Amino acid sequence: MLNNASRRNKRSKCPQPIYRHLQKSIAVKIRKGELKPGDALPSEGKLVKEYGISRGSVRSALKELQNQGIIYAVAGKGSFVSEHVSNLQLGEQGRIALVIPGLEDSDFQIYRGIEDALNAAGFILTIFNSQRNIEQENKNLKLLLEGKEKGAIIFPNWGRTNAEALFELKMAGYPFVLIDRYFRELETDYVVTDNKKGGFLATEHLIKLGHKRIGIIPGLKCTAIEDRLEGYREALARYGLVHDPALVRHLERADAEKSEPSGQEGYNEALDLLKERPTAIFATNDFLAREAMRAIADKGLSIPGDISVVGFDNQAFAERCTPSLTTVAQPFYRQGQEAAEILLRKVDAAAIGEGPYHRVIAPELILRSSSAKAALT
Repeated sequence: MLNNASRRNKRSKCPQPIYRHLQKSIAVKIRKGELKPGDALPSEGKLVKEYGISRGSVRSALKELQNQGIIYAVAGKGSFVSEHVSNLQLGEQGRIALVIPGLEDSDFQIYRGIEDALNAAGFILTIFNSQRNIEQENKNLKLLLEGKEKGAIIFPNWGRTNAEALFELKMAGYPFVLIDRYFRELETDYVVTDNKKGGFLATEHLIKLGHKRIGIIPGLKCTAIEDRLEGYREALARYGLVHDPALVRHLERADAEKSEPSGQEGYNEALDLLKERPTAIFATNDFLAREAMRAIADKGLSIPGDISVVGFDNQAFAERCTPSLTTVAQPFYRQGQEAAEILLRKVDAAAIGEGPYHRVIAPELILRSSSAKAALT
């Protein structure tokens, strides 16, 4: 039986609505000059026959074009091409850059959300894959100023060594939107999950199961992780539990900014945390949660009998873990969609100076088998 998040993910991967194809087709004809300002569009009946779609779909397409100011309707006469239509309104075949750590699982969901939104607007997406390497990401960010893209959607890697390159983009007036995290010292447009709420939900879930010694593995520092840690602390305070620093394990090393943390590092932190004998562990991403589960099993302990585990993200493997992983789901596809919508506003000459746009999307707790009531002691 599908949970709510699974249903939404399935819906989010469905093809575009039929009317979008007609909408895009008409915009392309106007851009190419096949339909000129003041020209009448074919009647609804002719469009139904020409495109083989329902009258309802035709009306939806025409309504969208009217809302965008591309066409206008005259009662009893039909629809006509507007006299003044910008290339942006017509979905000019401009390019938008996506700077992304990789294209696996959650990254791909973000990419799909962006691509679907840009395709509907007639834009082409150029991908700069950083391959989870900070140095490569900084090179990609510098390349943006030399390219032909009108703007960029940037899903930053961990750490803060990318802040300088982002600052240069901002100072150059280059339009960009961040996904998943932001920088407290740098005002930008961004789309993020409500990470503080997510951290609260995960911790509250464990508290309600009777756990009082709840360990946390935050991972490397960035705003997303800091907010999840803040949610953890807030939940403890809300339910009258003392925050014990001994139950917190950060991944800290001198070269943390240069390379992605390995699974072994997460495993080692989990082993160290187990010395404090928590009855539950909240890992601030599913990869850390998976390593924590491995460490718990290697110590001969059971999940969730001895220790419950909760992750964050709802990566594809979370449901396939043994036991399946309770986690906080991020709406990755929607993040991509909303980031694309914001960027399209930013590259519209009529909207220059608007913003900054901050979108914070609610997460959802997904209950699976890795969490259960605390054992009686």
